[in-house]
Amino acid sequence: MEIDFLNRYNYSFDWATVLFVLTFATIVVTRLTFARRFEDFIKLAVSNKYLSTYRDTNNLKSGFTISMFFVQMVSLSLFVHYFISLTGFTALHSFSTYLRILSILMFFVLVKYFLEKIIAVCFNMEDFAEQYNLLKVSYRSFLGLLLFPIVAILFYNTFQYPYFIWAVVGLFVLFNIVLYGLLLKNYQKVFSKFLFYFILYLCTFEIAPYVILYHWFVVSKS
Repeated sequence: MEIDFLNRYNYSFDWATVLFVLTFATIVVTRLTFARRFEDFIKLAVSNKYLSTYRDTNNLKSGFTISMFFVQMVSLSLFVHYFISLTGFTALHSFSTYLRILSILMFFVLVKYFLEKIIAVCFNMEDFAEQYNLLKVSYRSFLGLLLFPIVAILFYNTFQYPYFIWAVVGLFVLFNIVLYGLLLKNYQKVFSKFLFYFILYLCTFEIAPYVILYHWFVVSKS
């Protein structure tokens, strides 16, 4: 008589469910609290009304911006966690790994923001830097809002083909390219006054970090 023992996997996505519910609740509360602003915000892809109405740099620290920034961080960190799990470096159900990814992203964004402020002070262009950061936060928060339902689908479904994941990654990269294209087109007169700062910013804070991450995840692991 032979007895076959099967491995029993005791793990759950309860932490992810709680996080999804909390993020969705944040979106709902933000929608109810800032109804008109939220309506303008979700039209950001087809209209500049939001940017023209809320262009005051004080909006960078408003409750609406902070709430949508939270949605952005959760969506992006969950997507990065899912993508890394496909490579086999971590398990999708690992909450401790997700916390590390979220912490790294938050640390990266905050350090990047304060370094930008230091450079802006050195070049005497604080107003320009604040306006530029407000534009980036607005567009990337919009991307985080769009990414949220996609990440929810990925977490609770199994896809046999990686093409869908690479398509999402490709769209994410394309969105950022379009973002900088729109910024250059709509604010070329402003950028021309601070061309050196803008080139320095792109090389130091936008291109170099992604090159380092690519080298660490792909080249060093191959």
